[in-house]
Amino acid sequence: MNMNLPDTLAFSRAWYLRALRQPFTSIGLAVLCLALDFLLGPYIAFPITYIIPVVIAGWFCRPHYAYLLAIVQPLVRLSFSFNWQVPWSSADAIINTAIRIVVLVLFAYLVSRTARQTRELARRVNLLEGILPICSLCKKIRDERGNWQPVEIYVSNRSEAMFSHSLCPDCLKRDYKNVLSEG
Repeated sequence: MNMNLPDTLAFSRAWYLRALRQPFTSIGLAVLCLALDFLLGPYIAFPITYIIPVVIAGWFCRPHYAYLLAIVQPLVRLSFSFNWQVPWSSADAIINTAIRIVVLVLFAYLVSRTARQTRELARRVNLLEGILPICSLCKKIRDERGNWQPVEIYVSNRSEAMFSHSLCPDCLKRDYKNVLSEG
């Protein structure tokens, strides 16, 4: 298989994005965080690590995965405290769990909303970049398929730009000097 350098770079940059878009990545990270939390015991708590799978699920996957993780992780942590010998009451553990759920759900909402707005903005903003092959006489642009199109059509099809037609002062003088001299 002969891949050129840009294809290889694009592939190497894209593998982790494909992995992050899989719900199993977020769920696996959540399980890892919960396992670490369980192994460290009741006195060393890292509920801040619960944010990582919620953020990944909220940004790269669908929002309901982020909400699910935001609710399930603190509940699993609560079940740990019922199995451990802890000096605090069950009411304290339930209150802490409720606080964690509220904060994580709010965080999941904000991340999902920001991701949705970023994707929508990227979809709406269509930039023309690179070198455009343009005819030096008629100013038509050659597209990806080799067809020649007027500049207005080419740009309008690839962006939100609209064109109005008018004449600049130089072209008006050059091409319509006889009309100007009569008036």
